[in-house]
Amino acid sequence: MSRRTAMMPMTAGGAGGRVVGALVVIVLLTLIVRDPIGSAHGFRTLLGWAGDVIDGLATFASALSAQR
Repeated sequence: MSRRTAMMPMTAGGAGGRVVGALVVIVLLTLIVRDPIGSAHGFRTLLGWAGDVIDGLATFASALSAQR
């Protein structure tokens, strides 16, 4: 009988993912240090957009549950 080989799960990331993550962190820290007021404004804008997305998803879920 032949032996069954188990499939190995693929691992995400690796060295390339770590480098990209480190570059993103460096860029964000540089932006914060160079322009803290602009960074705060951008962060508040992103939080506003995230709140709009959450509100939209909640409205969609409540509309789906109201149809039943």
